[in-house]
Amino acid sequence: MSHYWTHQKERSNIYLIRFICHLASKSGRTFVRFFLPIITLYFFLTSPTTRRSSRQFQQRVGVKKTNSLSVLKHMHWFASTVLDRVYFITDQFQYFDINIKNLDVIEKVLADSQKCILLGAHLGSFDVLRTMAVSKNKLSLKILMQRSHNEMVTGVLEGLNPDIAGTVIDLADEDAILEIQQSVDQGYSIGILGDRHAGKERLVSANLLGGKVEMPAGPFLLASIFKVPVVVFYGLYRGANRYDIIFELLSDNVDISRQHREQDLQAICQQYCDSLERHIKIEPKNWFNFYDYWHDEK
Repeated sequence: MSHYWTHQKERSNIYLIRFICHLASKSGRTFVRFFLPIITLYFFLTSPTTRRSSRQFQQRVGVKKTNSLSVLKHMHWFASTVLDRVYFITDQFQYFDINIKNLDVIEKVLADSQKCILLGAHLGSFDVLRTMAVSKNKLSLKILMQRSHNEMVTGVLEGLNPDIAGTVIDLADEDAILEIQQSVDQGYSIGILGDRHAGKERLVSANLLGGKVEMPAGPFLLASIFKVPVVVFYGLYRGANRYDIIFELLSDNVDISRQHREQDLQAICQQYCDSLERHIKIEPKNWFNFYDYWHDEK
């Protein structure tokens, strides 16, 4: 897997983002969704990289008929979840039918350990879980992310809800490790997306959808250092106003030994990729890594 995504320029206009967010937050979801086909078509026509990566992914996952229409549907799925972030962040859950699966998994982990590594991916919506956790006070959560990527969109969205912005630990900060340590000590769970790396961290090779990928080792090293379980979650968009939040226990004890560090990391990372692959196949249009993830172009 390449860290090419870190070099992609943010294709956004701050005034347009603010206008759309204002319109979405003040209008009903049904009204704003009328604009989605236009927005989707614009990015379809102006982003050959996105079109190409969508087509390559669909071929890899086994979509029977891959063409411009299937790529448009894939991009429309993504646009839908981006728009829905406005409603999640502003606590407007009344627009959605959200089905939580395996809730007992996270409840048991929190009852036993009080905290965990909550490991997600760019598969579906991260915000559907993040905002529910914060607004419903069901989970004390800190999010690890790089603010510099999609900085305009992130800044505008978090401006809608300062409580959400306060949950973020920027991995680019010099004191990020100290902030993580303090948060864990205070009983916070740590949320992180584990399917991309920035090119400056320890990597682990694994298999995903029939190809080799390189995943960041960071989430698993954190779990080993802080002695906390790892719970995988997915916020799968199911069309219309429906989302499935799914929890899976990846490991209740990540033990990365010095003697077998590479083998231990590879084993737990492959478990994560196996889980990721199962859920990609449930609804492939939720895959939102729009770049040459498997180096297919090489």
